[in-house]
Amino acid sequence: MSINGFRVGAPNIAYIGAGVTVKGAIVVPEIIVVDGIVEGDVTAQSIRIGPTGAIKGNVVSTDVDVYGTLAEKVEVKEFLLVRSTGRIEGNVNCGDMQVERGAVLLAGTFSVYTAEEVKPVNDNAPTAPAEVEVLPPDRFKLDAAE
Repeated sequence: MSINGFRVGAPNIAYIGAGVTVKGAIVVPEIIVVDGIVEGDVTAQSIRIGPTGAIKGNVVSTDVDVYGTLAEKVEVKEFLLVRSTGRIEGNVNCGDMQVERGAVLLAGTFSVYTAEEVKPVNDNAPTAPAEVEVLPPDRFKLDAAE
């Protein structure tokens, strides 16, 4: 049986079905798919929250895909994708983020990059003066009669 593209019962994968509420911390080595409700901290390599799913707690993951609700404190090391039906409430620290039109963000959102990925840009930085050719005064003749 497959749900959201993931095989249920596969090792290192957890599935919380619609209508199921889990209270407490969850640690999953690879992927967790949440279509129900998790009230507690979640740590996994990859987290998928379905349209009926919600996580209310501290979340730590490499990547997160949100169709439902994600609340509290979120730390995503690489990529956070908030779908048009998604809702984020709380504080978010992430490597990169994409938000679809219609998504709701009620959060303090911070994107964090490593120094190798982003180079600072200062458009107000002084530039080196251009070389100007200076002509001797005898090369110019201004005469109103000409």
